[in-house]
Amino acid sequence: MSLIGGIDTYAFNKRFRTEESPAGRSVFFLGANGRTNELELAKSIIKEHQVLTVKEIYVGRSTSTVEFEEFPGKEFNTVMFADLDDLEEDEDPNLPF
Repeated sequence: MSLIGGIDTYAFNKRFRTEESPAGRSVFFLGANGRTNELELAKSIIKEHQVLTVKEIYVGRSTSTVEFEEFPGKEFNTVMFADLDDLEEDEDPNLPF
C-alpha cells in the first residue's frame, strides 16, 4: 500500500511526500507478508481480502503501520495491505469483487 500522506515519525511528524492525509482511502487485507506474530494477530481479526478504511498511516524508517476506522487504536504493518484503487480487475481472480 502507498505510504504517501502518512505521518513521517522521523521528520517531526510531517506528512510523507504530501500534506494530504490518507484518511478515508480504501485498502484490502492480503493475508500475507509481515512478521509472523503480526500476521497471525491480523488474521485473527481481519478476513482475507476484507476492504478497510484508512484512519492514519505512520511511516517509520524500517517499518510502517496503519490504523483503520474499523479497528481504532490498533496498528498493523502496512506490508499486509494493498491499495484498492491500484488493483487491476484481472490481477487477482480470488478477490470477492
